[in-house]
Amino acid sequence: MTAFVPNFTRIAAQTQTLRLVPLIENAVQACAFPDPFTVTFRAYSANRKPDGWFHPSSHPTMDERKLYYYLADPDRWVDSTFEYGPRMSVLMGSASHDLIQHVMTKMGLLLAPKGICVCCARPHGHGIGQCNEWGVRDDTLKRRGHIDGFIDLPDFDGIEVWDLKTCAPPVIRNIEHNDLEAFKKKWPKYYGQAQEYMALTGKLQAVILFLAMSEGWVMREFTIPRDDAYIARTEAKYRTVLRYVDLGTPPPVACCSGGARARDCAAASCPVKIGLAA
Repeated sequence: MTAFVPNFTRIAAQTQTLRLVPLIENAVQACAFPDPFTVTFRAYSANRKPDGWFHPSSHPTMDERKLYYYLADPDRWVDSTFEYGPRMSVLMGSASHDLIQHVMTKMGLLLAPKGICVCCARPHGHGIGQCNEWGVRDDTLKRRGHIDGFIDLPDFDGIEVWDLKTCAPPVIRNIEHNDLEAFKKKWPKYYGQAQEYMALTGKLQAVILFLAMSEGWVMREFTIPRDDAYIARTEAKYRTVLRYVDLGTPPPVACCSGGARARDCAAASCPVKIGLAA
């Protein structure tokens, strides 16, 4: 495969603050991807059934009591229905993920996983029954998940976690590149997810890229440093939840006192939720 060389004249003005966006924009404009390439759509379910593990995508920001019921009573964990709109968004997001991954791989920025995935035990690859993402796993704290990739950029001494998020254009319209405080406020789950990925891999930095689906296909780039205090709090919370699961009793402090939050909660066996239905 012929290596893609970016047009540095076009992107020089942005390189002081942005590390990926100018490169990807330039590469896509130049059609720096295999011709043709195949996109694989899978029957992804956003409503992951409890499997006895904590997951970086949703659990770092979840309360102890809710996590307890997730682990202790999985048969009565009832998530909301995955409707048409979110389903279509995930499918189209998969196509965008494949495109950006091909572009970054051709530029030599994205590292490809090899061997067997430690998370799902499938062989790495893009074929049927294979896993094209990096798996991470911690048997001690019972947490595991998949990472979009690892990147190797020349301006950072080490490998970084990389994650791509697709979204509707208004989602990123009023937020600037690399505004870390705004990122943490707007997307606490994504911040927690990035910290979990760094905790599970030992990495010191993550780069999260948002791609707006349509209206110019603009991107937002955020470099997220490792937050050891946040990681320590999350790990302490997981230890507490596992201890209560072993004891067979929920943490004493409820997540909420009722209302809409309890009605929308997936933990159907929580006494607060049961009380609403009484």
